[in-house]
This record gives sequence, structure tokens and C-alpha cells, in this order.
Amino acid sequence: MPLKDYYKILGVAPQADLQEIKKVYRKLAFQYHPDTNKENQFTEAHFKEISEAYNTLSNSNRRKKYDEERWLAGMDSRMRREQHISPEWILQECKKLSKHMRGIDTYRMSHSSLRDYVLLILSDSHMAVLQQYKDADINHQIILELLQATARLEFRYMPGIAERLVLLAGKDNELLQRIYKHMEVLNKHEKRDKYMPLIIIIITLLLCVLMYFYGMKK
Repeated sequence: MPLKDYYKILGVAPQADLQEIKKVYRKLAFQYHPDTNKENQFTEAHFKEISEAYNTLSNSNRRKKYDEERWLAGMDSRMRREQHISPEWILQECKKLSKHMRGIDTYRMSHSSLRDYVLLILSDSHMAVLQQYKDADINHQIILELLQATARLEFRYMPGIAERLVLLAGKDNELLQRIYKHMEVLNKHEKRDKYMPLIIIIITLLLCVLMYFYGMKK
């Protein structure tokens, strides 16, 4: 399902602050509320979209996550505008993604959206172009940019990406080692994150026990 443009639904710019969003929402909510538009059968559906947009954009955490998904979803439209897909263009898209990922909170990002974005860059048609031109330098740069962009990607989303990176690397042992090392690091991060809550609980319990015995000595 295509991502809804909440900014367009409310009629505000992506840079709009919270006060402007609230002001516009109150106006639209009053204008399209089902109770005041009982004759219009489409009003209720539009009112729900307005409320959905407001609930997302008025919450800072939800808005950050939505903005990230919206940015990633924009690649599809850029591809449709591009008349000629070349290795240089694909590399530029990788650089844009890598730069974008350096400026966001990777702990709140949509990992599935990032995975889909990278696989869009490495789509069958793009891979065909890259393999046809066989530009080792560009392929090398693409791999490095995408490894950097996926540095905090959850491990479960990485295998499909890694398979295509391995194809691009060909017989370059140095690149292959970097890809495999990248997978190992992500796997370690996933295991660490999985057991971190348990470790915190154990440490907390130990501290409580120590504080209890320390209090008993007093």
C-alpha cells in the first residue's frame, strides 16, 4: 500500500511546526466533521484521514518515523522521473542514502523501509545495468556506501541485501570479506540487543540485593 502523504492531507509544508499543524487540523476537523456533514457520504472517510494525519504529525516520535518512511518512499518517484538508469546514477542514489542515514536516529528508523529502499536500488533491472557495464570502481563504491547505510540495520533484514552485494563484489576478496564481516557485526548486535533487557534485569536485582545487605549491616 502506498504511503499516505499526511502533509498533503492537512495541506501543510513538511517544515510546518506543531502550532501550524494544530491550527490547520482544528479548521479541517470542524469543516469535515461527520456531524456537520451528514449529507456527504465521503466526509467521514476524509475526517478519519485528517485525524490520522494529525495524530502522526503532532507526535514528535511518530513524526520522525513517518518522515523517515516518507523519505525512503520517495525513491520510487525519483526513479520514474529518471529517463536513463546508469551506474553513475545508482551510485549517486547510494550516496544520498548513506548521507541521509548519518543524520537520523537509527534506533527509531523503520528497518523494513530501509531494507526495501536498498533492494529498490539493487533491483533486478539495476543489477542488470551494473553487471552489463562491469565498472569495478563504481561497484566497489556502491558496496561501501550501502554497507555504511545499513550499519544499524537489523540482521534479519540484511541477508537479501548481502546476496546482491556479493554478486556485485564478484571475485574481489577484500570486498567479500567486508560484506561477511558486516553480517557478523549485525548478527552480534542483534544477539546483544536481544539479551540486553535480561542483563539489565539481572544487574538491577543484584544492585537491590547489595543495597539490602548494605542496609542490614547498618
